[in-house]
Amino acid sequence: MALSMNQFALEAIKGMIDLKVGPSNVISCEIDSSSAGGLVPGQAVKIVSTAGGIPNVVECSAASDDVFGFIAYDIKDISFAAGDKVEIAFSRSTAMYMEASAAIAANASVMIVLSGNKVATATATNRIVGRALDRAGASGELIRVIIDLPGAIA
Repeated sequence: MALSMNQFALEAIKGMIDLKVGPSNVISCEIDSSSAGGLVPGQAVKIVSTAGGIPNVVECSAASDDVFGFIAYDIKDISFAAGDKVEIAFSRSTAMYMEASAAIAANASVMIVLSGNKVATATATNRIVGRALDRAGASGELIRVIIDLPGAIA
């Protein structure tokens, strides 16, 4: 889903924020030095304890993690390493394009799926991170998810 200078309309891209109606719920953060790196737009991150300054984040390691937010799409970078600055969509009322890992009904509560940085319909033991605004018919489809953090365990 790369942008082409010959395209006629803007295409949805994973991690792109949509439906902005007011102030953006996006915060600048830094990828922590403890991160494995290779973080991508749309990926869930959690905050790590630092001694002040810009908040530091790392990739989530389990679907039950306390998700802080999601990396927003950046037109100049396709992935982020430790020390890179990123924009994180972090709270209620932000709609972001995310990739479905399976069929998802519209308005379903969703959780993160670590494999491929996707979302799926929430199950009883994992943290709800938002609601699907669109329906996904199959794995790999981009849908808009209204972020709802901090999320509760389903």
